[in-house]
Amino acid sequence: MRILFFQNCVSPHQMPYIEVLAQRHDVVVVVPFISYEAREMMGWGKYETTSPVRMIISPTDEEVQNLFEEPYEGRTVALFSGISAFRDVKPWFLVSLDYDVERGIITEAPFTFKYPLWMHRIRFWIQDYKFVKYIKYVFAIGAGCKEYYQSLSDRWKIVPFAYCVSDREQAGDKVLLPVDKANFCFVGSLDKRKNVIALLKAFDIFKHKHRSAAEQCHITIVGDGPKRQMLETYVSDNGLTDQITFLGTLSMSAARQIIAQSNVLVLPSLYDGWGAVVNEALTEGTMVYCSSACGASMLLTDSSRGRVFGSSDYQGLAKLFWNDYGFFLDKDKTAHRREALKKWAIENIGPEAMAKRMEEGLRSRKKQ
Repeated sequence: MRILFFQNCVSPHQMPYIEVLAQRHDVVVVVPFISYEAREMMGWGKYETTSPVRMIISPTDEEVQNLFEEPYEGRTVALFSGISAFRDVKPWFLVSLDYDVERGIITEAPFTFKYPLWMHRIRFWIQDYKFVKYIKYVFAIGAGCKEYYQSLSDRWKIVPFAYCVSDREQAGDKVLLPVDKANFCFVGSLDKRKNVIALLKAFDIFKHKHRSAAEQCHITIVGDGPKRQMLETYVSDNGLTDQITFLGTLSMSAARQIIAQSNVLVLPSLYDGWGAVVNEALTEGTMVYCSSACGASMLLTDSSRGRVFGSSDYQGLAKLFWNDYGFFLDKDKTAHRREALKKWAIENIGPEAMAKRMEEGLRSRKKQ
């Protein structure tokens, strides 16, 4: 099978499973550029691959046409990052309509942080409904995504999907966090949508109710953004500086090391289509406290992997700190749980697992 991926950038949260697919299929990744400034500011580096993936960067229209016209004995499937979500990708989708290939989209649920779902439905019916008949597959990423696309058309085969991450190189790791504390962390942008203030307010409630317990905990915040000064001021004004540390932006590998040394990653977002940092945590054996507004909350159906809370439920998050901190202080128990969680992540959301899920999704074709 030939699989053509048309994406908005080289994503470290998709390339791991794409590289696995390239071991078994003819795989081409088409992107407008390697990376972009917003992601680099978050610590993303330029993704490099030594796999058989063929990479085409910033192609001309003729190069895209040539890609579809290349002779190939077997099925060709073209997978796009949405229909209209990215202005660089849509022209390639339109070019594909002139060729006899199967098409699919890899997409999150609509971005409802700015616009309600009903507005997305109207936009779809006006702008994208005419393309429904050209699409066979929807690889739906995140909670609510499958249901949304099922409501738009019954012509598609919808495959629940997820992002994934590669294993981290652990040689020479330094101990970065206090070893005698229950360690919690946040990794991401310090902006309104990520809602880090909820984490701080919940911990403040926890400390007011259980001061001695809170003093046995530590929170590390990795990232930068427009809310950083406000968040640091809140920490200072509420006497939390001994328990909460801001590290600013780190490289992806350094951020992963912080996650690996933490007992829990906390993601209190007001909205996240997915939240790939959840994959990073679970792959490291780190539990997750995740708001119900994150697509990746669908991974936390078992309490051994984490907990889900409301993004404005400060009391509920404070209660999670109180319920769990004592367990995290027991290093023998946490080591056993961490290894079990790593095993689950490899088997269920690792690169090989996601590659197989895509293959299975493409194997059983829905007739149109």
